[in-house]
Amino acid sequence: MITADHLIGKIQGLEVIKTFPATGQKQVYLVKTCEYGTVILKIVKNMDERIAREIEIVTQNDFRDVPKIIINDSIEINGEVYYYIIEEYIDGQNLKEVLQNGAMKLPDCMKLLRSLLETVVELETINIVHRDIKPENIIWSKDGRFYLIDFGIARNLNLSSLTLTKMAVGPHTPGYGAPELFQYKKADINSKADLFSIGVVIYEAIFGKHPFLSGNEFDYNEIWYKTATAAPNDLIIEGDNDKQLIGFIQTLMQKHVSRRPPSAQKALEWFCIVDDTLAL
Repeated sequence: MITADHLIGKIQGLEVIKTFPATGQKQVYLVKTCEYGTVILKIVKNMDERIAREIEIVTQNDFRDVPKIIINDSIEINGEVYYYIIEEYIDGQNLKEVLQNGAMKLPDCMKLLRSLLETVVELETINIVHRDIKPENIIWSKDGRFYLIDFGIARNLNLSSLTLTKMAVGPHTPGYGAPELFQYKKADINSKADLFSIGVVIYEAIFGKHPFLSGNEFDYNEIWYKTATAAPNDLIIEGDNDKQLIGFIQTLMQKHVSRRPPSAQKALEWFCIVDDTLAL
């Protein structure tokens, strides 16, 4: 695997600030450049179809709350082709780190909820399902915005699936993926799966704990069982005097697809009504 140093001739003023742990065929760096400032550099040895689709989703669409891909190119070294991607750097913390310190303030949770719903509405209009909305994939920037990252297992409903139909479990993160994802009911997979994940994330952000899991689960089977069967506690949210917000969140997390909002757009409209009822 090549390193960022091999790209010094390609990227003017390239300076590595931080090297992240390698994952599979991907190496990621935080770098400084003359032309683009501080950015994320990703180097991939084997450009498989899933990575190619991830890049295509981001580069062909101008999502408001998704980091932009600035460069997508390749370099040949010793007969081997390597691909490198330069991506907008968001200066902030991922939500998993934030939630290790406990629950967030409700106004911040509402900003997060609006951002995620608006992004999923954008995805819904082009038939894309993210499938991996979770705290690790959300960046809270220092200027107060939230960004959704990592489209590595996103599903383009207009294209053929990259996962074998005979697979027992579909791509997702246990504890955040909707039941239809881990039960792998392809016909049921649409933006409602992302709405489920948003509900889990927002519940965790508001209350500082996961709605279904204790953290002491023995294995994935127990996590899947609790996600598919356990009901979150009907907790009180200060300022949610009419219980409109907790009702909305619980509807997002409904186990059955048909019981969630009919679309991301309808969920966003419902959110706007709920937002006006809160005493913040």
